[in-house]
Amino acid sequence: MANTALAHVLAHALTAAAHGFRVIPLTRAKLPAVRSPHHHDPAPLPCRGECGRLGHGVHDASADPGAIRALFAAAPWATGYGIACGRAPYHLIGLDLDLKSGLKGGRPGRPRGTGGAADTDGRARKPDANRKNGTDGRDGTDGTGSNGSADGLAALARLAREHAFAIPLTVTVLTPSGGRHLWLCGPPGLAVPNSAGRLAPGIDIRGLGGYLVGPGSYGSHGSYRLAPGSPAWAPAPAPAALLRLLTPPRPTPHRSYRPGQPSPGPHPAALEGLVRFVRASREGQRNDRLFWAACRAYETGAGVELAPALIEAALDTGLAPREARATVASAARSAARHLQPPDAWA
Repeated sequence: MANTALAHVLAHALTAAAHGFRVIPLTRAKLPAVRSPHHHDPAPLPCRGECGRLGHGVHDASADPGAIRALFAAAPWATGYGIACGRAPYHLIGLDLDLKSGLKGGRPGRPRGTGGAADTDGRARKPDANRKNGTDGRDGTDGTGSNGSADGLAALARLAREHAFAIPLTVTVLTPSGGRHLWLCGPPGLAVPNSAGRLAPGIDIRGLGGYLVGPGSYGSHGSYRLAPGSPAWAPAPAPAALLRLLTPPRPTPHRSYRPGQPSPGPHPAALEGLVRFVRASREGQRNDRLFWAACRAYETGAGVELAPALIEAALDTGLAPREARATVASAARSAARHLQPPDAWA
């Protein structure tokens, strides 16, 4: 192949495929390199490759060497490759840990901290209860520094401590900006959704339908490479506690009502609205919104039934399990007190 850069990235992509990963070519902007065959259609219909042509993004991903060579031949401008997540045999889950610094005069994107699968040496890190603020000495308890920086490494360490899981030794790819991509295996049948910042500031998730930039790729700002000491092609299983944080909450079951019959309690839409109200909480308002919603639930007589869903919604926002349960219990006591006659308050 005349294009040495293309030959380089193709070789890396074929190596990944030889280990069972499905790949696609990427541009310098980290986008699928093969142009959609439907870009000229006046009203393009949703197509995931059913048309038989190339150019459907991650849906083109393959581990077959012949198919991969065809993809790269169709995109000679490719400088990188993407690895599809959520697909067999690994059911890959990617943790994209950003390091966005707001310090003046500093070096944005410079790796910080020592140890941990998310650090440069690729070693596993266990939760450390002796670290107080969850940031290994840096400002901010949620991975966001006082200067507005987002530290995905610190945010993941905080989550590990709060939910009692160890960050395993796993494939760790260094990004040009100083961030990390951690590769984890998910169980078959579990679809982890893609998200940006939902788990914590500075942490993006690549799940089914997403992809990770593979090591050996070149982007607009530099190269992607394996961290020193990182396993090459052996992602570790995702900890069960982390999987619970990554998977979407179970939908609240709907109740059926017959027209004309009085409802024995609050309408399901109102209860679901309380859950949505909690799930929409942002940092700094999670406790207050959970307490308010739990009070309303207990006041309507649906507190016992709705409490698990409210707690689960609070956990989705990043609230610690013990704190969420304590807040709901406090709301139950408050609601019970207000529902009692005044002479019972003494």
